[in-house]
Amino acid sequence: MDRTEVERLLLKEGFTGKEVLALRQHAEKEGYPYYWLLSQLKKRFIVSVIIIMILLLGWVFTACNGTQQNLVSYSVTLLIGVVILYIFMPLKPAYKAYKFMKKSGHLLKLH
Repeated sequence: MDRTEVERLLLKEGFTGKEVLALRQHAEKEGYPYYWLLSQLKKRFIVSVIIIMILLLGWVFTACNGTQQNLVSYSVTLLIGVVILYIFMPLKPAYKAYKFMKKSGHLLKLH
């Protein structure tokens, strides 16, 4: 499967033209295949979900066992943590890569 076919498949599966362009730029600049780039995005998505779950579990624990002051403090921390996570990990393309790799990743691995 050549680069054009992969990009067409990505567009068909929900990636925007801008996201495909960013992937192409990374692939050309770093010399990595699309499969590797998409698998890295998938891993980032999984890590992001784990981090968000840990933060939410901490918030629930604080809501059940802490004072109102603790809850407000943790809520601010949670908000800042999620914003930082959103800035440093591209959640939207990472989610699309996660879905794509689960559904069609085998097509890229074969070629």
